[in-house]
Amino acid sequence: MLLALGAAGGAGAYAASRVRLVREERREHAEELEEMRRLADEDVTVYGEQLRRLGELLGERELDQAAREDYQVALDAYEHAKRDAPRLVKVDQISSLVDTLASGRYAIVCVRARVSGQPVPEMTLPCFFNPQHGPSSRRVMWTTARTGTRTVPACGRCATQLAARERPEVRTVQVHGRKVPYWEAGASFHPYSRGYFPEGMVASATVAWMFLPPDMGMGGGGGLIGGGSGDLGGGFDFGGFDGGGGDGGGGGN
Repeated sequence: MLLALGAAGGAGAYAASRVRLVREERREHAEELEEMRRLADEDVTVYGEQLRRLGELLGERELDQAAREDYQVALDAYEHAKRDAPRLVKVDQISSLVDTLASGRYAIVCVRARVSGQPVPEMTLPCFFNPQHGPSSRRVMWTTARTGTRTVPACGRCATQLAARERPEVRTVQVHGRKVPYWEAGASFHPYSRGYFPEGMVASATVAWMFLPPDMGMGGGGGLIGGGSGDLGGGFDFGGFDGGGGDGGGGGN
């Protein structure tokens, strides 16, 4: 009898433990999903501002066929992302949403290039420091104590700030009540990073370290920011993209 009671008690304790674990997992998933929705909403809002500024630039200007097509791509990206942001039901879905925004930002760059008579640039990876800034124009050397020295893609503005030994505007996210760069936010934020830097892209190897466990990252290096830069994508400077709009996460880090 005592053995039976002991076994029953053990089974009950195990069942209670499993219930607590499941509840905790559901709570964590709900929190992660809510954070992804917040990130999505911020990025969509910033993109909407960039699209508005493009509209102001164009005014009543007559666009050629190619510019109209690019402009429509940019408009469609906004509509799709705005529709999908509140409908996220899985954390991984944010990857597709921000990839749509990245394509839209490239379309904005193409429209600006066409109306100013400049060559349409090749599509490049987004600015590493803040993907909201749009396509990168060059690669820069960047150093921190945590990651060592790396070469990362940067927009014209961030590259200029780095060359001047200034801190670029970094996309920050909330983790346990504090703001950190999105690449230091942990595995739960990887879907957001992968949306802008798909792992399947050869060019994204420069930022693949973001997806590694912390103990696999490179150490060394004591400086905050490195300098030096090289053109990327045929030397076209995307600095005129005018990404702007703040980092969406409440300010740069």
